[in-house]
Amino acid sequence: MAAPSGSQSSSDDLLLYHCDSSFFSMKVRLALAVKGLSYKKRTVLFPIQENFEPWYMRLDPAGLVPLLVHDGKVISESTRIVDYVDTVFHDRGPRLAPPVDTDLGRRVRHFRDLLDGLPVELYTYGTVYHPDLAKDSSFPGILRRKARTALGPSTAQRLHDMAAMHPDLAEAYTRKANKVAERTREREDRGLIEKLLNELEVVLDEVEKELGERKKEKDASGQQQWLCGESFTAADVMLSCLLHRLKFVGLSHRSTQKRPLLAAYYLQSQKFPPFKAEVMYTTNMPYVFVRNLPGLIRKTAGPKLVVWAAMIVAVAAVATVALKY
Repeated sequence: MAAPSGSQSSSDDLLLYHCDSSFFSMKVRLALAVKGLSYKKRTVLFPIQENFEPWYMRLDPAGLVPLLVHDGKVISESTRIVDYVDTVFHDRGPRLAPPVDTDLGRRVRHFRDLLDGLPVELYTYGTVYHPDLAKDSSFPGILRRKARTALGPSTAQRLHDMAAMHPDLAEAYTRKANKVAERTREREDRGLIEKLLNELEVVLDEVEKELGERKKEKDASGQQQWLCGESFTAADVMLSCLLHRLKFVGLSHRSTQKRPLLAAYYLQSQKFPPFKAEVMYTTNMPYVFVRNLPGLIRKTAGPKLVVWAAMIVAVAAVATVALKY
C-alpha cells in the first residue's frame, strides 16, 4: 500500500464503527490514540447484534467489528485497520510497524504475527461455556449466561432468516450463519479450549523471555522499554490488549500471575495514557452499560422521551459508580 503524504489525507475523515467491549475494537482505538489521530466514532450495539443488520452487512459482508471508513474506503479486520492508519498517516505519531529491514522492525513483525495468530475470541467465550477454566473473572455471571444464549443456535437461525428476507445479502448471511455455527461448536469443545490455552502459555513464555532482554536494555540504558524496544509498537497494541482481556475473563493465572516480567509490563501499560483512555474502561461493566444505554433504548424503543429518560438514568448511574469507586 503506497503511503500518501500527511497533507493528502485528513484524520477528520475517519469514521470508526466499534463496540466498547470488543477486543478487536480496543486494538484499533488504542492504535489510533497512539498515533494521535482524531476520528468520529459510531458504536455498534452487540447486545442487539446490530452488526448483523442489513445496513451494516452492506458495509462489511462479514459483519465484523470494528470497521473503518476513510475517503470512501471501507477497511475491516483490526490488524488491517492498524496497518492502514500506520501507513496512510505515516507522518503522524510513532510508526507502529517499523521497517522490517531494521532490528526493531523484525522483532515487531515476529511478535505481532505470533500474537495476532492467537484465537482471543475462543479464550473469551471458552470461559463462558466452561466457567471452571477461569479464576477471579470480572465477567458478571448474568452476562455469561446471556452471552451463551445469544451465541447459540438461535443466532445462526436468525441469520438464515435474514438471508431469506434480504436476497441481495443472502450469500453473506448464509456464510455468516455457517461461521457462527462453527464457532459455537468450537466453544463447546472443552478439549479444544484447553489445548488452545496450553498453546497460549507457550507463546507467553516466549514473550516473557523477550521481556527479559528488554529488562537488560533498561538496566543498561535507564530508558523505559516495551516489548520490542523503547517505542510502543503494533506488537504492544496486541500484547497489552491481550493481557487486559485475559484478566477480565479470569485467565490471569495462565498469564501475568506466573510471569513477573509480563505482570510488570501490564502494570506499565495501565499507566500509558492512550491505554488508560481507550482500553482500561472496558472492564467497568456498569460504566459500559451506561454508555450504551441511550443507544439501546433508541434502537429498541424509539421515542425521544424515552431516550431522554434513559440519559437521566445513565447520569445517575455514572454518579453512583463514581462514588462507589
